[in-house]
Amino acid sequence: MNAPGSLPAGTLIPPLKRLTLGEKVVQAIVIAMAIAAVIGVGWVLRFLIVPVIVALIFTYVVGPLADMLENRGLSRSRAVAICFGVLLGGLALIVAGVWPSLESWLEQAPQPGERSAFELQLEERLDGWQTSLSARYKQVDWHAAFEKLRHFLQTQRKSLMEGLPTMALGILSQAGSVVLALIIAFFLLLDGTAMKRAVVSFVPNRHFENALVMIDRVDRQIASYLIGTAVENLLVTVLVAIPLWLAGMPNAFLFAVLFGLANVIPFAGPFIGASAGIFFSLLDPNAPSIGVLVAIYVIVHLIDAMVISPVVMGKSLDMHPMTVIVGISVGGTLGGVVGMLAIIPLIAVAKAIASTVAEGIKNAATE
Repeated sequence: MNAPGSLPAGTLIPPLKRLTLGEKVVQAIVIAMAIAAVIGVGWVLRFLIVPVIVALIFTYVVGPLADMLENRGLSRSRAVAICFGVLLGGLALIVAGVWPSLESWLEQAPQPGERSAFELQLEERLDGWQTSLSARYKQVDWHAAFEKLRHFLQTQRKSLMEGLPTMALGILSQAGSVVLALIIAFFLLLDGTAMKRAVVSFVPNRHFENALVMIDRVDRQIASYLIGTAVENLLVTVLVAIPLWLAGMPNAFLFAVLFGLANVIPFAGPFIGASAGIFFSLLDPNAPSIGVLVAIYVIVHLIDAMVISPVVMGKSLDMHPMTVIVGISVGGTLGGVVGMLAIIPLIAVAKAIASTVAEGIKNAATE
């Protein structure tokens, strides 16, 4: 005979208990209320989305350095403090390098009723081009063409100048979010391991080890992607800065930094970054010719697309360079700029999850 409460002989899985209609209704209401509560809390705390994303980026980029310092014998708090010091010091060096250029631009701001030096230089350069082209190709109505060009540039300049105060206020309004992101990143770096273990503690014991391995692999893939992106764009910045400086480009470091920052956006980013330097060359007669600048930007972009990006990203993510190229192309086709930015880390995360699940199935089959 079977013991009380035990299953009949030969039964491996207990029979499913059929819920009554009332129990199903109550269950559906509870699930709907839980989903509504999660959505409501997310809506109330939506202001934390940007700080949390920025904090995660800081954490993944700085985390490996903090782990290395901790393995060398430093306490976790000291390692995190040193990492933040290095990060803030690097940002301060970038600001120190860019600020003189920005300051010189601000000093050239015209008084009310006056025209800026840039406007006078642009008008002089356009007049020179119009005179030269009119002398060579008399059959073309260059006067009408240049009038349209002047109107377009004037419209763009007016919209830019009118939008600068709003842009500046928007940047200042995000200062609080940046400070909050740094605070969140500090505690994530300090207690991130304990937080992960607390989350994994809800996983059943038989999946506990696999869950830890999966989280660790996903963390490594995301960190590798962010670090690889930083290395790639640092190399691009240096590669642009050197020829711009040799060509005599004013504020070469500033335009190299702009190009490197914009290069984060695949495909469209290099064009956005290059347009800043090319537009500046129209305003400053001391700048290299447009042809020289276009050649510099195109050559650096080709080096990045054909050598730096596939090699750096491929090695950092343990992916074949062709996988990176095809992935970016597919991401751009499906989701535009956002798709191009997201596709490579998504592939890396999917690879980490798939490999962990495959190993878990394999180990279960051999036991």
